[in-house]
Amino acid sequence: MAIEVAKLRSETPGVAHRVLLDNAGAGLMPQPVLDAMFGHLTREAEIGGYEAASEAARELDGVYDSVARMLGAEREEIALADNATVAWQLAFYAIAFQPGDRILTARAE
Repeated sequence: MAIEVAKLRSETPGVAHRVLLDNAGAGLMPQPVLDAMFGHLTREAEIGGYEAASEAARELDGVYDSVARMLGAEREEIALADNATVAWQLAFYAIAFQPGDRILTARAE
């Protein structure tokens, strides 16, 4: 799967006025993401959060299949988290450490 850089740049409003190299935690959002987020927030305002979530449930559930397909993985191998810190904690705390185990880590972790 080839990455179409020109297409991605054209869909990302922020690249018109800045070069963002500090995007590890939050990069510039492309217009399709902004449209989806604003659309969902508008729907929440119209019918309520629970109802809007219910309407979007099938589409949101499909994200697991999309990510699995992109990575060449199985759906059951995909875990999504709010952010990198939460993902790291979920993975780290899932390990059943035993006395004598050693943990090697870097400053960022």
